[in-house]
Amino acid sequence: MKKKIKRICIIADAYPTETNPRNPFIEQLVVTFKDMGIDCTVLNPVSITKALVRNSGLSPKRWSKNIESGVVEIYSPRYLTFSSKKYGPINTNVLNLFFFQRSCLKVLKEIGSNFDAVYGHFIFPSGISAAKISQELNIPAFFAYGENTNYTIDYLGIDRTRNLLKDIRGVISVSSANKSNLLEQNIVEEDKIGVFPNSINNKLFYKRNKIEMRKKYGLPADAFIVVFVGRFIEIKGADRLSKAIEMVGSDTVKSIFIGFGHVGPSCGGILLEGKQPHENIPELLSAADIFVLPTLAEGCCNAIIEAMACGLPIVSSNRSFNDDIIDETCSIRIDPMNIDEVADSIKLLYKNKGLRDKLSNGSLKKARSLNIEERAKNIIDFMESKL
Repeated sequence: MKKKIKRICIIADAYPTETNPRNPFIEQLVVTFKDMGIDCTVLNPVSITKALVRNSGLSPKRWSKNIESGVVEIYSPRYLTFSSKKYGPINTNVLNLFFFQRSCLKVLKEIGSNFDAVYGHFIFPSGISAAKISQELNIPAFFAYGENTNYTIDYLGIDRTRNLLKDIRGVISVSSANKSNLLEQNIVEEDKIGVFPNSINNKLFYKRNKIEMRKKYGLPADAFIVVFVGRFIEIKGADRLSKAIEMVGSDTVKSIFIGFGHVGPSCGGILLEGKQPHENIPELLSAADIFVLPTLAEGCCNAIIEAMACGLPIVSSNRSFNDDIIDETCSIRIDPMNIDEVADSIKLLYKNKGLRDKLSNGSLKKARSLNIEERAKNIIDFMESKL
């Protein structure tokens, strides 16, 4: 009989707080594990250096969140970081990793290490720290690989990263493309990798009445509205979408841009722009007609899945990272650097309500297979098979 996971330690260098709702998808997975009856403890080390530089507050060293199925304990030990640079033979990321790992081990030695598994979110520093904890405390270690580029491998380099992860029990990859990337660089063996696309909480993300949502947010009832959700950075493409909307005509197409950053939209006809509380996003998605994200790189895009769950046709990248979640039944795939293609897709969906309805139904059907409960169950089954 295979061993069951009853208690798990989650390591994340970013975890949502009341004042900084970072990476809510990590918390959603933790909450779902808890709902399954698995006791979860979160290690979320906090950089004192970053807090001082950014003039941001520090969360308590120990805090908790009450959820329907109980309490999740979060530990936020302090540690020092240095700028992520290489000075000749000196790589400050080695120091950053050392202090991060030390803070995690200190907590576990204080509270006990009676865990069935330790799960690090992203390779650096959490996944590598999970591997270190496995060596020191004999707890089976896993990590989630959801990065959109190689940056967490580049911190230490391929060879050192490969060596530090050699004893990892398993990898939760968010896409087939991410799995291929790990294999191409020989980071871990193929039999250690499972592919589990990201998913949504369908109790929060579901289709609302469009007219009611537009009324609630003061949006025009008869406008054709394009919605974008993501950081305003070059990779995500808010600026490229903005140019495409101008090509179609901002008098014809209105827009909502949810996010923040320095490479934002500049088109006319913007109805809402900026950060939104997470609970407002499904309502604003439901108020729109289509979702457009000309992204250049993803692990597996939560924003796309959330938009599908709200019944929106998708216009997004034709690159391989999207292959596991969108196809011709729910989306128009475009070259994310080709603004003409983005504009033509918007124009086509604006003119063709039949196509919009077809892709909307396809999105809803796709999203039903990407729910957080099923994903959490599959991840635990995979991890238990590696114990």
